[in-house]
Amino acid sequence: MSLKVKLNISLFILISMLFLFLNYQQVFSGTYESDTFEHILLLKQYFNENKYLPHPMWHYGTYIVSGLFQTTYENSAVVFSTFIMAVWLLIIQILTERMDIHSYSYQKTIKLFTVLIIIFIGPLILPPYDYIIYQGKGSPNIWHNITLWMLKPFAILSIISLIYAQKEDSFKYYLIALILSVLSLFAKPSFVLVFLPALFILTIFNKKLLWQKSFLLFLASLTFFSFLILQYQFSHTFSESEIIFDFLGVWSSSSSNILLSIVLALAFPLLFLLFQQNQLKELKFQLLWIQLILSILLYAFFAQSGKQYFHANFSWSYMITMSLLYVFSIIKFITEYHLIPIYKRYLLSSILFLQTLVGVYYFINILQGKNPIYIAVFF
Repeated sequence: MSLKVKLNISLFILISMLFLFLNYQQVFSGTYESDTFEHILLLKQYFNENKYLPHPMWHYGTYIVSGLFQTTYENSAVVFSTFIMAVWLLIIQILTERMDIHSYSYQKTIKLFTVLIIIFIGPLILPPYDYIIYQGKGSPNIWHNITLWMLKPFAILSIISLIYAQKEDSFKYYLIALILSVLSLFAKPSFVLVFLPALFILTIFNKKLLWQKSFLLFLASLTFFSFLILQYQFSHTFSESEIIFDFLGVWSSSSSNILLSIVLALAFPLLFLLFQQNQLKELKFQLLWIQLILSILLYAFFAQSGKQYFHANFSWSYMITMSLLYVFSIIKFITEYHLIPIYKRYLLSSILFLQTLVGVYYFINILQGKNPIYIAVFF
């Protein structure tokens, strides 16, 4: 076994053990803030009382693990949640392994650090105007929402499959992208809510896609299945509440300066886009940025009435698209580092370093049981 493989396996095991510790504490400690225990209760109601769940993929996964190992839902929730996070970690490791950085002297080290940056990076903070890490901004990495974790592998694999399909005009990859995207609706609909309209917008401005029959078939199929599934989910989810137009109402309850919150949350990819606008020539980044804009609009203009108003359920599209944008922006930055003018690369590196420090600090505090919403950095 080569040194590179040993390092990758060691890193995978180490981070997975941290994930296991976190999930165990969130289920059993009674003090760690997350929605995992709430979803365990929903799981029990779903299978014991036949209570409706709009997106039950995590619940089914936990239920199956419980049956396979003949253990409690609580134990299986820890195992399955850790498995989901480990799958995300593996996807990131594979993506970084495929980075073309042959001009670098320490490729193994750079790839390992790239994995760590992607897994732990957080938003930027700006004391004294803004020192709470998550509130109002969100983060590329969120540790308290298990259904978002359930969604993340499906979302990133949908985009990767679509990019391969578009490049090769491959029916097989379009089919994979379709299956993954449709399945993601049962994990959490937040991704498809922006992915699908972003594809329509992309098609309008990209004549190549307009003439690609396999892409149009994919888009039509995804639209059909998404409409059916979302209609069913929404008709049940909003039986006791409704979607309301509420410009910045929910967002302003957690941020006193929403524009600043957006800039701090997206500091690195925004600066990278400003310096390297040629990235928008790639279909992947066109899609990612359109999704991001749509997710901001969704969060800004809509809310769920009733008891769940302050749950900010329309913010999850913003969180997942932010996470995806960071993954591909960081990989592209590392790959093209030597091609970027020196002052730009140093400034980008500094922002990336600061955001990674914030993210690591955030994760360490969460491991200690602090509330992820209110963790702050004071100087």
